[in-house]
Amino acid sequence: MAISRKPKSSAPSNASVDIQALIERGGKVAGEEGREPGDPRRLVPVMLRLPPAMLKKVDAAVEARDVPTPRTTWTMEAITEKLKHEVV
Repeated sequence: MAISRKPKSSAPSNASVDIQALIERGGKVAGEEGREPGDPRRLVPVMLRLPPAMLKKVDAAVEARDVPTPRTTWTMEAITEKLKHEVV
């Protein structure tokens, strides 16, 4: 097998794209495109800390479903159910 050098890039060294602006702009989460900040369907990331035993129970409940459901969906359903009972 012949070994050759890495091909040189044909792009100019001073790229026409402002790299820093591209990084600062960031990306969008799949399915969130077009949703405005006030849209109630827009999801906001939340860090949730659970004891390992509780997380195992949640995962078991998620896996026991007939229809595959993401853990996030299961958690949102559980929170919704709790809020219906607690919020007046």
